[in-house]
Order: sequence, then structure tokens, then C-alpha cells
Amino acid sequence: MAVDRAGAGAGNLGHYDTIVLGAGIAGLAFASRLLQANNTESGANRLQILEARDRIGGRIASVHVHDCRLDTGANWIHGTGNTKRPNPLMDILPHKRYRTMKGSVLFQAPNGEHDFTGKNGGIAGGCLKEVSLDGAAHRTCPATAITSTNSDGGLSIPAHEAGLILSCLHNAIGEVQDLAATIPTKAAKHMSILRALVGTKAFQDAFELVPRECHRTLGALFQGIESMEAAPLLAQTTEPGRPESEPGLGLLEYAVDDFEGEQAFLQDGYVAIIDEIAKPLVETGAIALEAVVTRVDWTGSPIVIETSRGNFTAREVVCTLPLGVLKDSGTNALFVPNLPADKQEAIEGLGFGTLDKVFAIYTRPWWNYEPYSSVIKNALIQTEIRGENDLPDSFLGFASELSGISVGHDGSVSPDVYRLPVINLHTLTGQPVLCAFVSCNTATAIEGMKDEDVSGLFHRTLTQWFGIEPPRPDAVHVTRWAQDPYSRGAYSHMITGLSEFRHRETLQEPIINEMGGVLRFAGEHCSRDHFATVHGALLDGWRAADKSLQHSQ
Repeated sequence: MAVDRAGAGAGNLGHYDTIVLGAGIAGLAFASRLLQANNTESGANRLQILEARDRIGGRIASVHVHDCRLDTGANWIHGTGNTKRPNPLMDILPHKRYRTMKGSVLFQAPNGEHDFTGKNGGIAGGCLKEVSLDGAAHRTCPATAITSTNSDGGLSIPAHEAGLILSCLHNAIGEVQDLAATIPTKAAKHMSILRALVGTKAFQDAFELVPRECHRTLGALFQGIESMEAAPLLAQTTEPGRPESEPGLGLLEYAVDDFEGEQAFLQDGYVAIIDEIAKPLVETGAIALEAVVTRVDWTGSPIVIETSRGNFTAREVVCTLPLGVLKDSGTNALFVPNLPADKQEAIEGLGFGTLDKVFAIYTRPWWNYEPYSSVIKNALIQTEIRGENDLPDSFLGFASELSGISVGHDGSVSPDVYRLPVINLHTLTGQPVLCAFVSCNTATAIEGMKDEDVSGLFHRTLTQWFGIEPPRPDAVHVTRWAQDPYSRGAYSHMITGLSEFRHRETLQEPIINEMGGVLRFAGEHCSRDHFATVHGALLDGWRAADKSLQHSQ
């Protein structure tokens, strides 16, 4: 898709009615809505999008490695909606391919202690202490080598037992979500997801229903909440540089009115949806790439935006930069003068976390063939009617060389192996690729490793899971969203005792200076009920555009 890379002339002053900072989905949604409303009078200087990257899409992106398309950012539609309340993403490119995840295999936590010390090429990711929910520490982390594997099924758990374990996990999380929907908002603000979890009947029942020898596996699975929300459960798993999130993920995370329906995996990724939304903007030349915003002086009218390509001015500026960038903007003095106190409080009060992907690309999908397929067949959890030879869409196990946590029956949290979900992209996209997910402090630790070291770690983990050494990947690609200066992470979350919905609502309110200049914010972090989702960013871009149109009338 062709977009402007030279723009109005580097070093020259360009003036527009409205300038949008960022060409992610929120910025594109805002600008396309504005352009549509003013289609009869879309003069050359009405609208401009400034994007720091050399592409559009923001945290929606893809790369090609060994002829495989890897979707490095968003992949899911979180709630397709229903007839009365459909998710708006479902109407964009209605011919898009998507489906729910079907079938999985669960591998048990390895026996013995895990390797926090980095033996066998692994990483520590931070030494943990066993803690209770009142924060009392009990022991320091161990440091022993990973256990040896065998060739008779590895660590796979028989399907009936694995199904029971995962249903207990999902029932407990479901009870937490039900609690969030009924508890008063003030109480939810001060209750952590972790505390709510261990207080549920389903959590207690799980340790009665699941065989004792699988308690460790069950307890370590609860860390999966972190990779769902890109947020830590407690201080020990908080990523460096985000001390505000140390109280852990708050129950308000689940106290939202989001769309119902399936969690659908987009088999061809989101890029085509981005291109569809951006099409009229590209046609009018409204997008300027490689324009890094270095300073926004919002005190006058027009507002002055300094960029790597020169200065721009506008009557109205719409900032759709990710919350991670806004959090860093205080240090980097992006806004001059500093934003009003309520906006600063909102930015500081919301959490922002990292979720990364590790793609392992192979010559062929070895897991489809013997002896690996026999391991899978005996452990495949049937989530719906499937063909006899169908293979799972996901594997779920633990990485001995990455430090994780386990939640005990009494609610204490102990250091343990890291819960590692892996998506089988061959069943979903036809590509011989496995995709693992890492979050929070483990994500930032992985980001600091070389790709070849990550490849070795992943290979040893799969060998341990299957009990048989598989082929080594031809290539490994690691996303590094925390290191990306234009995102600084993945998406926002609610912090126990700190985050409130009013913070998101405060960001929705524009700043109108004494001269009539308008500074707006939009993005998933501004959405009350749909934060941390693509549709949340889309809807909030539309919200901001509607407010802008009302203001200009």
C-alpha cells in the first residue's frame, strides 16, 4: 500500500485542520471516520496522519520469514458478538477467514526443580521467592538442572485427565469473572485477581478433583492469566521499568461489558483489515510515514508538532500513541508543557504490559508425523467433534529454563517452571510454524536474548515435552514489543488499588486551551469496556472522531 514518505517537505511548516499522531487502528479509525464525514470538502490541508514507523498498523503487523507470514501483533477477535450487539470488526472484510481454537495437548510440569540459573543456555528471568497473599516471603528460589526426558510419551498427560485439569482452571477463572461483574466497583478496585482467584469455590474444588500428582501442574497453569492480560499477578513477575504494576492485576480487569461470542483466531491476520480501513486515507495522501514526533506544544492555536521531518501545526491534534509511549513521555518531555494533572494521573494509574511471540519455523510440521503424532494422539483433548486424524491447534506445557510461579491450594505463590502456551500454526494457517507466547518479566528477559539462544531454549523445551528430540527449527523470530520505541509493550491493564475506570474516561476528555486549540487522546487504553483489544482501539477511534465532528459544528 503506497503512502507518503516524503510528505510536505522536510523542514517545512505544514498546517492542517486536524493532525493524528499514530497510524495504528485507533488513528486510522479516527481519520477515516473524519474523512468520510467531510468527503465533500476534503481539502488538501484538512487532515494528516503522522506515523513514526515505515508502515501503518501500529501493534498490528506481520513479517515474512522463510516464505512464512508471521503475524507479530494481534491475532484474535475477542468476542465476535451476537445479532443484537455484533463486534464491529465482523463487518470489515466479511469474507475473512477465522475460527475458534480446537483441540489441545497438555504436558505436565517436569519433575524436580527448574533451572533458574541459566544452565543449558537458559535464563533466570529474576529470582523469585515463595510468597503468600499478604506478601510474606518464605524461601528463595532453587537452582538445579532440568530433568531428563524419556521416549515413552514424554510429559504428555492423558486426554481425560488433561481435560479435567483444564476445565478446573477455566471454571476458577470463570468464577473470578462472575465476581467482578457483581462486586461493587470500589471493592473490585482493591481486590487483586490473585486474591479473588484463591477465594473461589472452583479453585478450592480443583485441588480436590485433580489427582494429587497433578497438583503442581494445576497450580502452575494459573500463571496463564498473565499471558491472557499481559499483566503480572504479583510484584515478582512485574517487568522491569513498570513498578506501578507491582500490586498485580486488579479485579476491575474483568468488570467490563465486552462483546459476547467466540474468541476467533484470524487465520490471515489483521493486516488486511488495517489496509481496508486505511484505503481512503491512502488514496487522499493523508498518511505520512517515518515522521517521528519529538515534541507537542499544545498551549496555543494552532498546536505545534515538532517531528523528525519538520514542524507541523494544527487546530486539533489527536494523540493515538500507545499508553506505553505516553508513560515514557514524561521522561522524554513529549508534551510541552506537561499534560494537566488529571491526564498525568490517568496515564500513571493504568498499567501497560508486554506480550511477545516466539515463532519457530520448520521445513515441515514434524509434529504431524511419527513418533510425535502418537504422543499427541494419546493426549489430544477433544473440545468438539473432530476427525480421527485431526491434530490440535495448541500445546500447553512448561519451560524449565524460564522462571514462573505456581499457586498452591492454600493460596501461597511459589517459584516454579514457566507456563508456555504454543499455537500450532500449521492447522490454522497451513504454515509449518509453532508460536509460543511469553509475557511480563519473562517477555522482557526473552527480548534480551539472541534469537539463536531462544531457539535452543525452545528446542530443549519441546524435547522435554515429547520425550524425543524433534528437528531443530530452520529459523526463529522473536517479537520485541517492549523494546519497540513506538509501542513500549503490548496493551493496557488494571492495577490493584490504583487503576480506575475514571482514568480511561479522563483520557477521553479533550484538552481545549485558551486559544481554542484541541488535544484529544484515543486508543485501546481510553476504552472503558473494550481496552486491550483491537475492537477497543477501533471503537475509541470512532468515539473520538464523533466528538471532534460535534465540536466543529
